[in-house]
Amino acid sequence: MDVLYFHQYFATRRRSTATRSYELARRLVERGHRVTIVSRDTRRLESGRDEEPQGRLLGRETVDGIDVLYLNVPYANRYPKPVRLASFTAFTVAATVAGALERKPDVVFASSTPLTIGIAGLATARMKRVPFVFEVRDLWPAVPVSLGALKSGPAVRSAEWLERQLYAGSERIVVCSEGALDELRTRGIPEEKLVLIPNAADLDVFRPDVVDGEFRGRHGLEGRFVALYAGAMGQANGLDQLVDAADALRRWGDQRVTIVALGDGGERPRLEERSRELGLTNLLFLPPVPKEELAGIVGAADVTLTIFAPYPILETNSPNKFFDSLAAGKPIVVNLDGWLRRLVEENDAGVWVPAGNAEALAGALSTLSANPDGVARMGRNARSLAEREFGRDEMADRLARTLEEAAA
Repeated sequence: MDVLYFHQYFATRRRSTATRSYELARRLVERGHRVTIVSRDTRRLESGRDEEPQGRLLGRETVDGIDVLYLNVPYANRYPKPVRLASFTAFTVAATVAGALERKPDVVFASSTPLTIGIAGLATARMKRVPFVFEVRDLWPAVPVSLGALKSGPAVRSAEWLERQLYAGSERIVVCSEGALDELRTRGIPEEKLVLIPNAADLDVFRPDVVDGEFRGRHGLEGRFVALYAGAMGQANGLDQLVDAADALRRWGDQRVTIVALGDGGERPRLEERSRELGLTNLLFLPPVPKEELAGIVGAADVTLTIFAPYPILETNSPNKFFDSLAAGKPIVVNLDGWLRRLVEENDAGVWVPAGNAEALAGALSTLSANPDGVARMGRNARSLAEREFGRDEMADRLARTLEEAAA
């Protein structure tokens, strides 16, 4: 099977961002399929790259058997909204042209966000007269509308119209969470179109025995109970809950717990300033690191945090950090209600606290820090859950079956 795969943010394990498209495509290649990915040029962001990437406007490389076409269309979260929209538009046009010039595949697969990536995928599938499969990582535009990032009535209606067209034009729709699956069912999407392929645990990268033994010493964390947040620091992540929880722990006189926030995003400068104003010594901000390095840091923590802002639509998320933590055998404190809460509670793999409730988070961390046996038990259960239900190989098998059925 020949797969043409559109994803704006293709990244290997040498990046600090999500690697879902790389991990799935690599396994498709291992199963004998031919995969071409069309992506932004993210190569300069990789750590440990020995040579300067070739090609100014576009470049092509083979990455672990994957044929990757890189389009040099700049983008960063720090760009103003009009510039980000222009970048999305430019990439959509460039990707559509690139798709038209590629050989005819058996199936076209496009993975959002943003929603506009579906335009390139569907247009290419129509030109090549092949089936189109659309992956929905976040419900868009429902998420930006709920967060207030998309307010214009005409813009919202246009985005919703585009969403409906992409769903209608898809042979299959892949969703990453049970919440998203339920949401699309309520919208009347036919059951036979919907396929659940959650984000997955990289069981070979994140393991209980992978520990950065020097991490605590480098940052003065010896003897502390370390709660690690590793991920984006944007509006949707609601990380004021971390700052306020650290402040509550300080006020309570609990000197055992340190919260480590590792990552970057538009909210980070403001959060760091708040932490300085409050004089917090139990909240540490660290820069993002490649996934391979992150595994040892997760291994050095006691628990991890999967935190989002208190918007119900975000309960449909399937965050990578959650599955990385399962694989590492770390208990997870989650503040999303819904399927992630059910996973940690039913499997005794962590605890749930309400989104936005800083004192509940502080209380949970204080309780966990006083219960090392319970933390160890939850950690074992987390790894067992990852191996049983969320291995990357199983998710790749689901995707291969989905694409094969669509191509047939």
